[in-house]
Amino acid sequence: MQKKNSNHGFAKFLALLIVIAFIYVTNSNHDTKVPDRPLTADQKKELQKKKDKKEGRVRSAQSIPESVYKNTLPNDKFANILTSHRKVIYYAYLGDCSEANVFLDDLEKLMKTYPELGSYYFYYPDPQERTTTVYCNKVGTTECIYNYLLQNCSNNMCIINPDKKQILKISSQNFRQAFDKIYTYRKW
Repeated sequence: MQKKNSNHGFAKFLALLIVIAFIYVTNSNHDTKVPDRPLTADQKKELQKKKDKKEGRVRSAQSIPESVYKNTLPNDKFANILTSHRKVIYYAYLGDCSEANVFLDDLEKLMKTYPELGSYYFYYPDPQERTTTVYCNKVGTTECIYNYLLQNCSNNMCIINPDKKQILKISSQNFRQAFDKIYTYRKW
């Protein structure tokens, strides 16, 4: 009779160890999804950030419309942006605006301290007059790259990623914030 109690005690001990191991594993591994414990909003955001980073995606980037590609001819101004082998920093600004010129001077000084950015970007500051007329070389359209850039990048600096066919708008109010985004998205 002693032997049966000994086996029964051992089975209880083993079951207790299995339960403790299960609780430890499910509570220590934050990637474990337990059906009765859904992910919090912060956990979902963190998971999405990891997924975006892995896929090389920038959430605030927008796709360039296919009509812009279709209506841009090789001899249109800035047509080379669409086929560039590097990302492009583009900024249309009023040439006689002192704030825009100070912003660009400060940004360019900061960018020169990081010469490696030249291997990631082409840089196109585009001074404008008060009234700018845009002509697309394809007859009957106004949806070429130059018009698209002016519509999207006149009050914003933009990063264009030709490989992904996307554009990212950057506020041009603070040159340090603009530089931080330029530096952050260099490998995008």
